[in-house]
Amino acid sequence: MTDRLGIDFGTANTVVARWNDATGTGEAIPLSGVEVVRDVGNLQRVVPSLIAYSAVDERRWVGAQVTPALRASDGVRVFRSTKTSVAGRVVDLPRQVGQRRITAARAAADFLGDVMTLARLETGTEAELVLTAPVESFDPYRDWLVREVGADLDRLRIVDEATAAAAGYGAKLKPGDVFGVFDFGAGTLDISVVSVVDPDGPPPSPDARPGADRGSAGGGPPLAAGPADGRRQPTRLSGCGVRVISKVGIDLGGDHIDALLADEVARLTGLAEADASVHNRVFAELLTAAEAAKVALTTAESAVVAAVDPLTGREWRADVSRDRFTSLLRDNDILGRIGRAFRKTLDAAAAKGHPADSLRHLFLVGGSSLLPPVRELLSFQIDPGLLRLDRPLEAVAAGAAAIASGHDPVDFVQHDYAIRHVSQTTGGYEFEPVVPAGTDYPSTEPVASLTIKGVHEGQTRLGLAIYETAHASTRDTAAGLEIMFDTSGGARTVAVSPQRRTELSQVWLNEEQLTFLKAEPPARAGIDRFRLEFHVDAQKRLTVSAFDLERRIWVLDRQPVVGLA
Repeated sequence: MTDRLGIDFGTANTVVARWNDATGTGEAIPLSGVEVVRDVGNLQRVVPSLIAYSAVDERRWVGAQVTPALRASDGVRVFRSTKTSVAGRVVDLPRQVGQRRITAARAAADFLGDVMTLARLETGTEAELVLTAPVESFDPYRDWLVREVGADLDRLRIVDEATAAAAGYGAKLKPGDVFGVFDFGAGTLDISVVSVVDPDGPPPSPDARPGADRGSAGGGPPLAAGPADGRRQPTRLSGCGVRVISKVGIDLGGDHIDALLADEVARLTGLAEADASVHNRVFAELLTAAEAAKVALTTAESAVVAAVDPLTGREWRADVSRDRFTSLLRDNDILGRIGRAFRKTLDAAAAKGHPADSLRHLFLVGGSSLLPPVRELLSFQIDPGLLRLDRPLEAVAAGAAAIASGHDPVDFVQHDYAIRHVSQTTGGYEFEPVVPAGTDYPSTEPVASLTIKGVHEGQTRLGLAIYETAHASTRDTAAGLEIMFDTSGGARTVAVSPQRRTELSQVWLNEEQLTFLKAEPPARAGIDRFRLEFHVDAQKRLTVSAFDLERRIWVLDRQPVVGLA
């Protein structure tokens, strides 16, 4: 028997869920020794996203094995929040662990690999896996998953976290209902508006070439194929399915809030003026204390943030009230960014005929969604009676398990994609759109067609530079702070520079696979050589079909070139 598992690797917590055919839901599975059960109104199974390495041998510990006593031990290095390093959106300096140098991205791969191994041991069967990726950094994160954990898997699919959460909640509603998912975790905020569709209604348009969805953009292992007839059905949960109407993801999460709170305590206690070695050493402990205080402030009116310098024994301590905490979030535009992202999602849904007053529920997901200032902000924009906290920590993994069982959401392309070319007028680069945001997939007709010509005489390899260009509009890259760890495990916050934000505004997707057309005989300069047709397949990949204008034959037939988000 093959189990269908969904895995949500979170910045703070990780959940593994298995699909239960009898109940029609995804259910978190026990992982003895590494999991904890958190009470967030109901009991939720999670694996803390922590990994520790021994500096004297090859041992490592994950999840609940990383106890406070272990963290305080000499010769042990602890890595937290490693997910943020995966997409290359923070500086990842290797840390010295004994004779080894380990990056946070390497630690993330080790942690996820260990959790997947434990999950397979728990189920005792082969598994079809669906892993989740953040909306705002889907492309690099998906490529990392395929490279680091996909090589040994026969079947692996990757879906964005907003869609997975929507699939997890679709079973609770009836056809025609519209609901929202507000997923605010430690690393990112993903918001979506979703409608429940009638399974007896017409299915999405079929991909005209069944089997074209196998393979992986970027040269990774094959991804799971869709149903044999090439059709991608809506998510079937208790007789219903889901269609994603709108979604927005931004680089903002509980880690950013922890950093702000730790910075404030450093300022209040004078740590900010200490020398760099003392500051970084203590600040790493302050981050852990700030996280605990943030959690405490979800129910208490005040909390203590304190850290002890492990070398001198000096304590750095400050009391923080909920009012001061709320002011900190407001003054640093955290609440403003959340409100703007939420309003943008609602406005996009309204433009498609689903105004905010049509929402049946807004499901809150992720630990940061429990913060009272966040819930108060949402209550100002929609009826507070719509807010639901059913499964804040398990919902994304449960939805991924639903998708692993063969229930695919009806989704759309999230960002704009374009071809870069040289302007004949200015000689500079220009971008020609090929796939606009909002495009449904799979596509039955070409989403774009164009002709390319040789640049120089005798050219034998031709190609295109394909970019994702919608980061600046669909992703909020205005985070003011990033957490940077030094080689010894100390920490500090650094400001995000304008140049860094510019780097995040466009992503070249096929830099390592720029040329994918072979001209035989060689192309001539300035003469049209290939006519290209672009489609989006059932795996949300851009495919290209190429007609050789000189030889009058098709040389590529819906060849995947890049994955889309």
